[in-house]
Amino acid sequence: MQKNTFSMRLKVLLEQKQLTLAEVAKAINMSAPSVHRWTRGGEIEYENLRALADYLEVNWVWLRYGDEAIEGLKEAMSTNGSAADERRKHLGQIMESEARMALAQDMASIVTWEWNVLTDELTGSPNCEQIFGQTIVEIRPKLLPFESLGLEVLITQFKSSDHPHEWEFNLPKNEVDSERWFVSRGQLIFDAQERPLKVVGVSIDITQRMHMRKALEQSEYLMRKIIETIPVGLWIADQKGRITKANPEAERIWGGAKLVELEHYGEYKGWWESSGKEIGSSGWTLARAIQQGEESRGEIVNIEAFDGKQRTIIMSAIPLLDADNEIIGAIEVNQDITALKRTEESLKSIVEQWKAIFEQPLVGIAYYRADSDILHVNARFAELVKCSMEELMEESLTNLFDEETNCAYQAHLSSTPAGKTTTFKQRGKLRYKAGEAADMQLCIVSNKQAGSILKTLVFVF
Repeated sequence: MQKNTFSMRLKVLLEQKQLTLAEVAKAINMSAPSVHRWTRGGEIEYENLRALADYLEVNWVWLRYGDEAIEGLKEAMSTNGSAADERRKHLGQIMESEARMALAQDMASIVTWEWNVLTDELTGSPNCEQIFGQTIVEIRPKLLPFESLGLEVLITQFKSSDHPHEWEFNLPKNEVDSERWFVSRGQLIFDAQERPLKVVGVSIDITQRMHMRKALEQSEYLMRKIIETIPVGLWIADQKGRITKANPEAERIWGGAKLVELEHYGEYKGWWESSGKEIGSSGWTLARAIQQGEESRGEIVNIEAFDGKQRTIIMSAIPLLDADNEIIGAIEVNQDITALKRTEESLKSIVEQWKAIFEQPLVGIAYYRADSDILHVNARFAELVKCSMEELMEESLTNLFDEETNCAYQAHLSSTPAGKTTTFKQRGKLRYKAGEAADMQLCIVSNKQAGSILKTLVFVF
């Protein structure tokens, strides 16, 4: 720290008068940390300066500004007339300006410094140690990363842009502070003969900005990964409807992506599932969200992708609004249900085929569940047992066969491993409700799982 500074003069006075920080603080009605901050280059208010100077029995101008200020005041006071008044006025303005500048630097966490290219001397503003938490000598390598450069290289580096040269540096953690970041801006000053004299710079604490930047980067990374991995197609458009983003699933569904303007949405081909009509440029949920602020959900569309494949999707969209409820964009989600639709169509075909088989008049068919209660019988089965279909809905499987047939079926079933489907075929007696029995060809298909019959089909010929 420079010797000709307020903080150094204060420290010397305290040593000379053998005063502690606590004693000074109590005498001027301040806190000990405040006095300690002044000894480290912190700014002091005018009232506190006057109180401190009175207690230490020194001139307050000298304490704050040093011998040169006192000499200037003496010269101004010894001069008569308007010139003296003018000089006192300017001196006061300079002092006020310096005080305001120092206060602004402290409030904004700004340090000013100079590096003499010729003498290698590095000096800084009084608040250096307060802002950096270290002396300017300790952080010199960080503050002057270009110090070891040759003169020509240094000139080239600082003259490469019309703006001041800028660089960032960090100070590692210590016992008191966590990692802190600063940005420096410096300008190389030349003399009248264009010879480099010194680098004048400022350093600003940007720790909070760096923390916000890192948090934003992490948030953007997380959002990007979510967009890339979600199993639905995602489209993002700006406030004018221009598509700005399509995630990988959207590109797969559509066989590519065209980041087009709103008026070119017609390049995406689709037809409504319900009516078969073409959607057109303005029919897409993304377009309606941008143009009308409409929120759409679960609309089924058949599309022709850019790779020529036909697919079926469910599309939904919502507008994005700012704090004033103005539309600033929209997102659309596409879910590919092509495989589901094909499965549904296949299942529908199987159900129709099974219905045709079940309703045929040649073979009696009964369908049982795990508790052996009848779920459904066809008309032929009811005819064979001489019962109505409604009456059979209350019957158990074992009540329809004689004891010999039931025993044979149960023995066959007990030897079947769990999780397997087994078929029992033999000629047996089907019992009539009236107690009579008739020989019938039986075929019982059962699915056995964990020791119980889940599904059973009985075919009677």
